[in-house]
Amino acid sequence: MAITIWSARDSKVMVDSTEVEGLQSIEYKVNRTRSDVVAIGQPLRQGVEYGVKVVTGTLRVKSTCPPLDEKLAKTVLDEAKFTLQAQLKKGDATKTVTFQECYLDGRDYSMDVNGVGIASYTFSATDIEEA
Repeated sequence: MAITIWSARDSKVMVDSTEVEGLQSIEYKVNRTRSDVVAIGQPLRQGVEYGVKVVTGTLRVKSTCPPLDEKLAKTVLDEAKFTLQAQLKKGDATKTVTFQECYLDGRDYSMDVNGVGIASYTFSATDIEEA
């Protein structure tokens, strides 16, 4: 099976239904808590037990992203929630990664003398779906 190398130039990220303009990168991580199942008197584990799935990520955007800034300013939980969708493309091949029930954890901003401002938005999601 051949792998597909997704094109950053052709791909896009949407916050709810609004495209994130000036997107520089998206990074995400999915972690599962895990416990070893052991048997008394046995030196090897007998299996594993999975627990909570934790989805976190970061979006880096040139200057700022008004839709995310609005979500960060919300104090009502339902108003702060959003869906994030990464539409990955390479030619005719596509893959959609949907982050469900996202909340912003924070924003960092940096600007150096040789470049433009970059806002980094960190988020967490309840689940992730890849199709």
